Amino acid sequence: MGGMTTTPTTDWLDALVDQIQSEQPQGALIVASGHSPSGTYHIGTLREIVTANAIAWALRRAGRDARQVDFVDDFDGFRKVPTSIGVPESWSQYLGQPLRVVPDPFDCHPSYGEHYLAQLHEGLEAIGAMPDESVSGYDAYREGAYVEQIVATLDKLAEVRRILTEVGGRQLDAQWSPVQILSENMSFREWHFKAWNSEARTITWTGKDGSTGEVGIADGRVKLDWRLDWPARWAKYEVSIEPFGRDHATKGGSYDTGKALVRQIFGARPPVPVPYEFINLLGATVKMSKSAGNVLTPQDALGVMPAELLRYFVVKNRPGRTLVFDSGPGLVRLIDEFSAERDSAAAGVAYARAVTRDETISSVPFGHLVQCYQAAGRDSAQTLAILMRTGYEAAVAQERPVIERELRFVANWLEQYAPESVKFSVQEELPEVALSDEQREFLGKLADTLAHEHRLNGQAMHDAIYASAQAAKCAPAAAFVALYRVILGQDAGPKAGWFLAELDHDWLVTRLKAASLR
Repeated sequence: MGGMTTTPTTDWLDALVDQIQSEQPQGALIVASGHSPSGTYHIGTLREIVTANAIAWALRRAGRDARQVDFVDDFDGFRKVPTSIGVPESWSQYLGQPLRVVPDPFDCHPSYGEHYLAQLHEGLEAIGAMPDESVSGYDAYREGAYVEQIVATLDKLAEVRRILTEVGGRQLDAQWSPVQILSENMSFREWHFKAWNSEARTITWTGKDGSTGEVGIADGRVKLDWRLDWPARWAKYEVSIEPFGRDHATKGGSYDTGKALVRQIFGARPPVPVPYEFINLLGATVKMSKSAGNVLTPQDALGVMPAELLRYFVVKNRPGRTLVFDSGPGLVRLIDEFSAERDSAAAGVAYARAVTRDETISSVPFGHLVQCYQAAGRDSAQTLAILMRTGYEAAVAQERPVIERELRFVANWLEQYAPESVKFSVQEELPEVALSDEQREFLGKLADTLAHEHRLNGQAMHDAIYASAQAAKCAPAAAFVALYRVILGQDAGPKAGWFLAELDHDWLVTRLKAASLR
């Protein structure tokens, strides 16, 4: 996971709160996030929503009246059929229609947009990062919420063009339109903006077939171009702070043009910007895309890490740092880092735990838990017994429910994401393996030693292995291979001394003795 080998920089959250307190010392604060329900949501989108959620939490912790408002762009037109995620090619007939109007291809929600929004909300609920309010762009436009901003745009159209050209470096041709118009067929692709009548507050449009007509801007059928829609939203809802993808923060990009538009056209203040980098999958060469289907959903992520860890992963580093989702060894390091910081004052940990319903990360090192679980034949009750005899009696006594919940994630991680190098299975029957005379003698001597020693810890078991190998004139490397072969049926495995200390004493003595006599 990105940033796991360095000191977490969660001071960014406190520094941001200080900045906001200085720039906006009074009044209620709106922390915004925004997205389009155009396909399966992924953890890249999650970074924006969870970051906004954390900022609102930090502001409230500082005593401010702060709310997170999530803007859902479901009035956006359907632009592409994402067949890679199961949407039929026949849905091309709905291209140009608002996402809120396009039918649900899976026939379980009223519309396409509502299907994918429900999917997102399910993940956010599970993560504990639901916004305080969700605003539908479809509802807002259809109810006339943006009439004032549409009028300002069209009344000052020459100024809008100047800003987009000078600030954004865009050369606008004659076909550029400041608005989209929803036709009687519920499509944004049929009617094109022609003229504006400020006194009558009507727009003249022309159709592809040469037809013409008028539509009133209060009719809920006029939508601002996206470069205008964003600053219009800031003005309408008095947005104070907003995280957004760093691609919008380039010089002359949509934030720069939005900042000029909101001040000069809409007469409002731009929000404090919080640009963030993307979350990439380990080894991926392209960023995740809803339409391409190369995504890891919040639900997928929650299958391998608990909610508090997912929130911590997103918030622990500065938004401007790219994060890499590593579901293998990186996950182990992330869990151990979280555990080490749990009792500190780090903002990332504090936020991660703030809305946790049931904690799922115990004080037992994750690697040890993984090893014990496999040594116990993936049986939770036996895992607890092993923990009890390997120095974690207090943890089991005080955190039993937490450990039991964590074991469910251990099981899923081993099944789907763990590297082969950490996987093993204790063989119920003695495997048919090749052993040298020295290896068999070593196993016999170790069995004799253990028969007279009970409850050896990892270090003592390690010492016993070396002493028995030396007595049998067996090279240490060959001794370890012998142990792994007769217990796991393979030539390598976890750290032997500590692993053997986890196994049932009588079972181990019997297995070693039997292997020495074969």
